[in-house]
Amino acid sequence: MKKLIVLIFAAVVLAGFVLGWGNVLRAGAEFLNLDYDNPDIPSHLKAGVSREEFHLMRASGSEMKRGINNEFELDPQARPKAIDRLEKQERSRLSLPRSRQRDSLLAAWTPIGPAPIPNAQVGTAPVTTASGRVLSIAVHPTNPDIVYVGTAQGGLYRSTNGGTSWTPLMDSALSLAIGALALAPSNPEVLYVGTGEPGFCGSCFFGVGVYRIDNPSTVATLSGPFNRDGLNNDVLTGRGIGNIMVHPTDPNTIFVASTSGVGGRGGASYNLLPSRGLFRSTNAQSANATFSKLTGLIDNGNASVRDIAIDPSNADILLANVIASGGAGGLYRSTNALNADPATVTFSQTEIFNATSTSELTGEFAAIHPAGDDNATFYAAVGNLGGRLLKSVDGGATWTQQIDNDFCTPQCFYDIAVAVDPSNAANVYLAGSPTLAFGRSITSGTIFTPNALTARGLHVDSHVIAVAPSNPSIVYFGSDGGIYRTNDVQALAGIDWTSLNNSTFSATQFMSLAVHPTDANFTIGGTQDNGTHYYDSAGNWLRVDGGDGGFASIDQNAVNTANVRMYHAYFTRGGSQVGYVTRAASTGSWLTRGCFGSSPNHGIGCDPTILFYAPLEQGPGAPNSVYFGSDRLYRSADSGTTHTVVSQAPIQANVPISAIGISPQDDNVRIVGLSNGALWGTTTGSAVMTDMDPLNQVPSPGFIGRIAIDPQNSDTAYVTLANFGVNGVYRSTNLSAAQPTWTGVSSGLPQVPVSAFVIDPANPTNLYAGTDIGVYASFNSGTIWAPLGTGLPRVAVFDMAIQPTSRTLRIATHGRGIWQMPLAIPTFSVGGGVTTPDGRGLRNAVVSMSNASFAQTVTTSSFGFYQFSDIPAGDYTVAVRSRRYRFSARSESINSSLSNIDFFGQE
Repeated sequence: MKKLIVLIFAAVVLAGFVLGWGNVLRAGAEFLNLDYDNPDIPSHLKAGVSREEFHLMRASGSEMKRGINNEFELDPQARPKAIDRLEKQERSRLSLPRSRQRDSLLAAWTPIGPAPIPNAQVGTAPVTTASGRVLSIAVHPTNPDIVYVGTAQGGLYRSTNGGTSWTPLMDSALSLAIGALALAPSNPEVLYVGTGEPGFCGSCFFGVGVYRIDNPSTVATLSGPFNRDGLNNDVLTGRGIGNIMVHPTDPNTIFVASTSGVGGRGGASYNLLPSRGLFRSTNAQSANATFSKLTGLIDNGNASVRDIAIDPSNADILLANVIASGGAGGLYRSTNALNADPATVTFSQTEIFNATSTSELTGEFAAIHPAGDDNATFYAAVGNLGGRLLKSVDGGATWTQQIDNDFCTPQCFYDIAVAVDPSNAANVYLAGSPTLAFGRSITSGTIFTPNALTARGLHVDSHVIAVAPSNPSIVYFGSDGGIYRTNDVQALAGIDWTSLNNSTFSATQFMSLAVHPTDANFTIGGTQDNGTHYYDSAGNWLRVDGGDGGFASIDQNAVNTANVRMYHAYFTRGGSQVGYVTRAASTGSWLTRGCFGSSPNHGIGCDPTILFYAPLEQGPGAPNSVYFGSDRLYRSADSGTTHTVVSQAPIQANVPISAIGISPQDDNVRIVGLSNGALWGTTTGSAVMTDMDPLNQVPSPGFIGRIAIDPQNSDTAYVTLANFGVNGVYRSTNLSAAQPTWTGVSSGLPQVPVSAFVIDPANPTNLYAGTDIGVYASFNSGTIWAPLGTGLPRVAVFDMAIQPTSRTLRIATHGRGIWQMPLAIPTFSVGGGVTTPDGRGLRNAVVSMSNASFAQTVTTSSFGFYQFSDIPAGDYTVAVRSRRYRFSARSESINSSLSNIDFFGQE
């Protein structure tokens, strides 16, 4: 058998040299039935959706969750202004008088992971550990162990020991999406950081311009963001930075490529955003660095520039990959990029991409200037015609196709990277989709070794390759699975990659979480790119399912961790993938519930209108009722075995449900929020829902992010909006009225998306809101909000839950994993009156409250009133002592504030 495998492998290698690796890899995958277990799409869904369609749908879903849709004009300054206000609020907390509330607001957040994700990718291409998406890498020119890594929403990391440990450098920055990194070649203690994702991905989020870090390998002094031109116009905020190139000898001169980068590829138009294009700064090291636009590019420069490159010895030669349709897209070249007047910098098109698809228009560069050569050698990895590698030996003036191997098909708009050995122009490295996650060539790109030898141990969806300048055998690689390194990229027997995703590196983008009712640790949560994860009782993480993880829930009747009903959703696609999965124990298989091809649909139809991340919620009961939303509301009373429609079908034509709220007290009280801001519901369990906002008091068209109904009062509910520029939280206290009314309760909250919300079941006046910039708390039913906790990066929070037995607030961040903090045991005020037999208030009477672990006394006022503060929930004996009168002691269960525990004296 071993001989047979060797012969097959030899035949495959020989065929690769003769036929080209693109054809061989496709045929080999079919012959060997290779399955790279792409974490985005689980195996039972792969036939139902193309990779590009998947990312387009995810783009739309993520845009709405991050507050971006076609109905609202986005102000790119909204998030930076909100963070500025948050920082002022955090400083003002320090001046509050000492109290339980102040202590809660200043409590520390603790990250719990996963750092890293274990068993990140299984099957024929196993990956031991992973993290979230890595977009950019910069390696020190003389020390291969000093490396900087930029992530999608997790910020910037530094390692000075080759990735053994990492230090975050920008957790307080205005954007944690790090699209580009560039060390100054002449001074590696100057690092430029471009914010905003440029990759046309499903959750690319905008940036705020360029930061500069001085002495990044040591003290790392952060300056910026820089985003202004000479007239003080903001020309970068709201965009993504595709790349930054620094002048070979002058760190003051940098070129910056600007792309759409406004929440993905959903196609929304935003009038307030600056135009895209190519920018230059000649004072980048100053305290007030400014940029000038190079308008000689097409359309006055207003087109996305995905990547740029300069001749390493002649910065006048500048190349740009322009994303534009109708033949305007392609590769452009300037030979006078350093002209003093930026308006005189000219470009010529050297390669035309006559296409409309973003995949066809995307490209990335690598450059080297071999010793003794007059011209630099450039490589361009382009998505044009399915994925090709081009080479230029005349400084980018002309190009020759090296190979056409579909290396990035079917998602060149997302998976594309190229790098070249700085000591040998023949050694070039190419990365794209699972077809060629990483390829190595020693023939200037005419032949590439395949995944079997070069990509083993790598997570798919490749984004960046960085060769260590001082030791070209060392290569770093970034993908949707995080950061990896090899110390011998030219190993003929195959490349051994080491995952550098460890306990000090966290970039996982969670979409949801759910907690166990009794176990303090047991948690599940869905993530973007990396499946659904399980945090066990011992505090260990495990990936328990593939697919882009959506909403998650755990039945709250579970009495142990062995037998516990769990649910989670994947991404959904109207017409073929509508529903969720469930399993009854912490081990075993997930079973589909809904429209998934050939499986039984269990009463869930293939509804055409549904969100990419469709809401999944639980109600009361044993087992908990389960609700799932498309353009109608489904309910199951038997753990998902059968479902009935409990709303109109559809509720509104072509409008999906975005949030579901069910009363913990009464399963008949149900509210759904739609993606256009509408609220529908019932308080009687009727399958015909009514308009729950008939007076249009909740801003519309908005995106309803969350709905929560008071666990002690089913007539009170809160809804949140996931939009910029509007108040985020609204409350109703009369849900059962013929015309419920809603009031904004957002004082102190920034006007950013509120995507997570929870009411403290032990004290419903305590509310917690997860926003696009962190967590806020209110201790008075939303009247006033303040930032909660310390140490949390400026990261979006997509879900949260309170674990009741440990009193832990756990949050799911979209970029830095799961965090938690302990909540104080709820306390209440208790009071009343003490009167004489003839009804007069009795002063100076001694009132006591006590139980086995608590005892406190107070004295009545001149009018006979008393009050206790900070009384923990529990059962108490309340008694009164007086010299003249007798009083009967009372037994009271305290789980809310009371003001009517009155005593009447007897002679």
